Formats: sequence, structure tokens, C-alpha cells
Amino acid sequence: MGQILQPDTYLKGEHHHNLWAKYALGKHVPSAETLRITETVIAGSSEILTAATWDALDISRPLGASADTLLKRLRPGIQMAIFDQKGLERGRYVRRKAPRLVTQRLEGQAGLDSLAALVVLLREAYEAGNKGRAFELGRSLHASLFLATVEGPLWLIAEELFAYFICFIFPLAEDKEIAFNLHPRIMEIQAFCFGRVVLQMEDVGWDGYLPGGHTRQLRRLLTIDYGFDLFFGLGPRFRLTRSVEQSSEKAKRWIAEQDIAWEWGLRTLLAGKRERIMPDEVMDRMAASEAT
Repeated sequence: MGQILQPDTYLKGEHHHNLWAKYALGKHVPSAETLRITETVIAGSSEILTAATWDALDISRPLGASADTLLKRLRPGIQMAIFDQKGLERGRYVRRKAPRLVTQRLEGQAGLDSLAALVVLLREAYEAGNKGRAFELGRSLHASLFLATVEGPLWLIAEELFAYFICFIFPLAEDKEIAFNLHPRIMEIQAFCFGRVVLQMEDVGWDGYLPGGHTRQLRRLLTIDYGFDLFFGLGPRFRLTRSVEQSSEKAKRWIAEQDIAWEWGLRTLLAGKRERIMPDEVMDRMAASEAT
């Protein structure tokens, strides 16, 4: 925004009056008038800055018992995904009992608030020592990042979101033996491939997503329903949390199989091709890795 509104402050040399860099570092907070001006230039930009998401993403302090307090600050649709609707109608905040249903509902309305909600749930599971739940939430977050940044204001900060989540959020999602092995550049490439696939499908009549609308059908593109190439090529890569010698045979086999499938899927999508069914050659390599 600073480069658009005050490009002269980005000229070569040192400019101590460049407040935009200080905003980015958190040293200063933009005034209400600055937010008003930026909003007129790029609609939705002020919403990004003032969202409750940033409190949810602040892992410098333990979450403790403040999870529900953060979740109540999110928009109504997100609250309805997490809390029982009948309870909300009575002014009571009672969590839904089906965890997978909650994540599905959040993935179906991907955006800043849904990312915030998933991070709160992840931090909660991490602090409770529930590694299995944390790992599943990590997978949901990986998909939701692509859904949330496919277009709109978040597309503008996708690179920063990917980097932050990789550095600070995904480490909370480690399972006992398996962790996320992510890189910002790879996620940017995957996001490009995802956007291209969406456009290709729209060209042949698919109408499962409208800009600014729900992301339920968009989420299905990242499942096996639409092909093994999308499921693996746009999915996360994984690594062992311990040395090979200290890891179980089951974990080592799973990582080896996932690596083969992931590399094939992403290579296929980068070539601009689609292969819904995994080739026999790839399946044979996966089987061979399991045998060894």
C-alpha cells in the first residue's frame, strides 16, 4: 500500500519518514485516516489489518483458556461452524462435538477468519498435547491457505502468509513421528498450479466457485474426488521428526510413499497436464518403497 500511495518514500537511500516500513515491523499503527485512504484505493485492505486473525496468530503467549474469547470475535458464519447453533440462539457458546465437521465447515468458508479459527483450534490441541488432532488441523490449514488466497485481498499477501505459517504455525502440527516439510516457494508454485486448474475447469463449464463466495466446492478440488494429481501435487510434503534410525518402519514407509506421490503430482501439474488416475509406474515405485 505504501508503494502505491507514497512511492517517493521508496526511492534509493535512507528515508526515515517512511512510516509504511514501520507499520510492517509493528513499530507504528496506521491512523484511522490512513486506513480510510487505503480502503478507497484497495477495498478490503483495512479489513486485513484490523482482523482478529493477528491475535490468533500471535504465538508469543500461550493460548491458555482464551480460545473461546478469540473465537467469539470472528464473524458469525465462523462462530456457527464451531459452536452449536441452538446454543448460539440462546446466547450460549457450546462447541460442536464432531471435530471433522467443524474443520469441513471452516474450509468451506476460507478466509482470514477461518484461518484464525483453525489456528486457535491447532494451538488448543498443541497445548493439550493432542498430536493426532494437531496433525489433522495442520492438513486442514494447508488446504485452507490455498483456498483463502486463490483470489481477493489475501492473494496480495499470500507469500507472507505462507512464510509465517511455515515458520510459526505448522511446527505446532507435528505428530509423534511425522512433521510438515514445507517451503514458501513451493507453496507459491502450488498456489499458481491451483489457480490455473480452477481457470481450466471454469473454461469447460465448472461453476463450483464464485469470487467472494463459499469455498466448499473449491475444497473438493484438493481431494481425491478430482484426481490423485491434485490431491498429492497440491498437498503438503512431510518429513520424519527423528533420525531414520530412531523412526519406526511404518513412518519411514509412509514418508517414502508420500514423497513419490507428491513429486509425481506436482510435476504433472507444473507441466500443465492432468492425470486423475495415478500411473502404474508411480504405483509400482510406491510399492517398491514399501517393500524396502
